[in-house]
Amino acid sequence: MVNDKLLGSQLGSYILVKDLGHGAFGSVYLGQHFLLEHKPPVAVKVLNTTLNTQEEIDRFFQEAVILDKLTHPNILPVVDANLYEGYPFFVAEYAPGGSLRDHLDKFNSSLMPLMDTMHLLNQVGQALQHAHDLDIVHRDLKPANILFNADGDALLADFGIAIQLQKTRRVDEIGTPPYMSPEQFKGKVSKKSDQYALACIAYELLTGQQLFTADDPYTIGYKHIYEAPIEPRELNPDIPPEIEAVILKALSKERDDRYDSVADFVRALRLAAGLPISTSTPLPPLPKNPTPEIKPAQAPDNDLWDIEPEVPGRPAVNIRRASQLSDPHQTQLEGISNAGSGIQKTPQARPPMHITGGNGMQALLVWSVNTGLDHTYYSEPAVFNGILYAGTYTTNVDNPNREANQLRALDAATGQPLWAVTTSYGIYDAPVVANGTVYVCTGNINLPGEVYAIDACTGAVRWSFPTIEYIKVKPTIANDMVYAYPEHGVYALDAETGRECWSVTIKAGMANRPVVASGKMYLGTERGYSYELDALTGQKLNTFSDIGDILAAETTVDGITAICLLNGDLYAMDMRTQQVFWTLQMDKHLSGDLILKNGIAYVGAHGGFVGDSSNTKLHAIDTKTGKILWIAHLKHEIESAPVIVENLICVSTFGRELYGISAQNGQILFTAKVGKGRINRPSIEDGMVFVSTSEMHGLQVK
Repeated sequence: MVNDKLLGSQLGSYILVKDLGHGAFGSVYLGQHFLLEHKPPVAVKVLNTTLNTQEEIDRFFQEAVILDKLTHPNILPVVDANLYEGYPFFVAEYAPGGSLRDHLDKFNSSLMPLMDTMHLLNQVGQALQHAHDLDIVHRDLKPANILFNADGDALLADFGIAIQLQKTRRVDEIGTPPYMSPEQFKGKVSKKSDQYALACIAYELLTGQQLFTADDPYTIGYKHIYEAPIEPRELNPDIPPEIEAVILKALSKERDDRYDSVADFVRALRLAAGLPISTSTPLPPLPKNPTPEIKPAQAPDNDLWDIEPEVPGRPAVNIRRASQLSDPHQTQLEGISNAGSGIQKTPQARPPMHITGGNGMQALLVWSVNTGLDHTYYSEPAVFNGILYAGTYTTNVDNPNREANQLRALDAATGQPLWAVTTSYGIYDAPVVANGTVYVCTGNINLPGEVYAIDACTGAVRWSFPTIEYIKVKPTIANDMVYAYPEHGVYALDAETGRECWSVTIKAGMANRPVVASGKMYLGTERGYSYELDALTGQKLNTFSDIGDILAAETTVDGITAICLLNGDLYAMDMRTQQVFWTLQMDKHLSGDLILKNGIAYVGAHGGFVGDSSNTKLHAIDTKTGKILWIAHLKHEIESAPVIVENLICVSTFGRELYGISAQNGQILFTAKVGKGRINRPSIEDGMVFVSTSEMHGLQVK
């Protein structure tokens, strides 16, 4: 395989002066003309495959001849093609402005202004129509294949050369699933497949999310073929209805229902946006707009070649309603000790990182710390009165360091450690703070567990209670008791003394965390049974076998109302009379836990497979009427229960995203990706959001 030994070599008329990166299909180099020093630099890709037969060589040059016909100002030209010791290489003009994919990723779902979007789609549409006029179908149109030159103009690139050289025999294997048309998954490709892909890009630019996503290409293909997309105005109400109608027509499942040509599609977009149509040219360009301003970078965009660069040198782009993310460094805590001991090292604040939402709200990463120990991580946090409480746990079962399992208190404003208490086992869920005491459950698999009550100010242990079975979920504090939940039972402990008041054991594992309301506990098992217990004595009061999962309960004037889920139906039921007040059909799977707040139930759901990362909806439901107040559409499945403080809802997703959502109308206020790992359930206080991704992070919301 060709490697970095090519640096300094001459391929055709160009000397390879810089290694830009490597990928599955080839290696990319910055090339300089060997003789004419004033010639502009080029990008040279050397493919990682040899051409051994005359048939392969002929096919390679035939493709190059076809591409040579594409002379259009919005198509990245191939300026040379040849062989080097049996390896094919291509020379393309240097596009310093990066790719559209880069800009979409960098600005994290923030939206490009409508006129800028129309300008971009217009340029790409002209390029596609030119190729179609020559009976050339791109087949792999996607944001990574739309580049920008130094003037900020779009350049359509990568007409499938590398895929041709992979000896692909089936057409349906060519393409990128999120942008492939329904017929393309069935092995049929036409010019209208490119139109569908362009409509997918238009959808993403205007809504901030891809049309369909999933964890595997087969699920994505199923969605493209059979599922209706979320209408764009549900995701972005600012989209004019006329533009939404145009995009949905171009996204029709049947080819014949789309526009006759890409030119017709883009012309319809311009008319819907109120832009003029000239009779002199089918697709007149828009006047230059100062935004987005594309600034040249030091290295060409490498997504053109499907590679990962060794050193990211991404260009900056000024797009309204978006701000640049920084690349923060990690800070380590050292010297963590037991309660009462001083901790010497202060966490250093990271460079500011801004995450901006559609309405100008932003989150500023103020500080970030790790545990300071190998293979040891922070669990979900809890915050109260300016102090952040979080447990730690280790993935190394033979870890000799006792401080790997601790409850730690950090200054919420700075991340400065205040005290730490070493526990017998790991802490995997959030602590609960009540009446000046922090309650936390511990336990490692195949080992016992322990419940702790710790002074919230000093870190002094008030009491601990050992359990036979490990506990990995947080406790419930109610009725002056601490309810702790191992997998096969419940412990009710006196909150002041830790004395056991009662306990119950169940043979089947618990289906979810029990619900406590008005002196009653509702406990569901994996066998489908639910039990009503007296929360003060543990006495069994009732058994239910046909009500599904009890997700939450609240005290009402008439008694206790439970929110239950059975066979995909969410419903509210009077637990005293078994009367059902309302029923609401949900998507196939719930996403995260249901939370009740001020008579509103917040619950996520999605219609795909378990773990599917697309089309998740967060619902706000009036618990009295069952009326859906609003729906927020998220990119990925919700990780855990939402957190609601005043008008701000925060949820974390399996896509490693943190969402800020308006509790009033469901508008997405901001999104953020923090750290490198899974984002646990956040905690909120005084305009700050705290999340753990194994590290602990403090963000200020403005």
